[in-house]
Amino acid sequence: MSEHNPWARLSSRLVYRNPWLTVREDQVLSPHGARGIYGVIETRLATGVVALTEKMEICLVGQYRYPTEEYSWEIPEGGANVGESGLDAAKRELREETGLEAQHWERLGGEVHLSNCFSAERGELFLARELQEGESAPDDTELLQVRWVPFSDALQMVDRGEIKDSLSIIGILRASRFLKLG
Repeated sequence: MSEHNPWARLSSRLVYRNPWLTVREDQVLSPHGARGIYGVIETRLATGVVALTEKMEICLVGQYRYPTEEYSWEIPEGGANVGESGLDAAKRELREETGLEAQHWERLGGEVHLSNCFSAERGELFLARELQEGESAPDDTELLQVRWVPFSDALQMVDRGEIKDSLSIIGILRASRFLKLG
């Protein structure tokens, strides 16, 4: 089977836009030739940071997530600004959400697609080590808690379904493999 694009976009229209996302509706021909619509959500690049101490403790950020109506423990994460690299966005988000800065950064694998059935959202993940504490400066939309947990506990939180955020799950699991812990 070929990996080329079997869809044909006949037209596209903007449905909605705000600073975080754009929704468009495309008139399409499906791979089997049927006419239809495809709604697509476009976002900024998402970034996530697995911030790890020498004692193998990971920084988790807790906040209430409006769309899911649940409190969520996650790795520090956020969207890149226009023209900002994934690494620069990750550094900024870590500093804003936790006050932390890291001396050592490593990319955790390649790009991830976070919900590719209706969203074009892409993510990049990083491991941050040699951490120094400073002052946090969260966005006005964020009411955050920061907590440190042993990395092994974070892995168990993923396995028990206590960490549900996809970028966090992927970041924690990739970090465990990168560090040869799992």
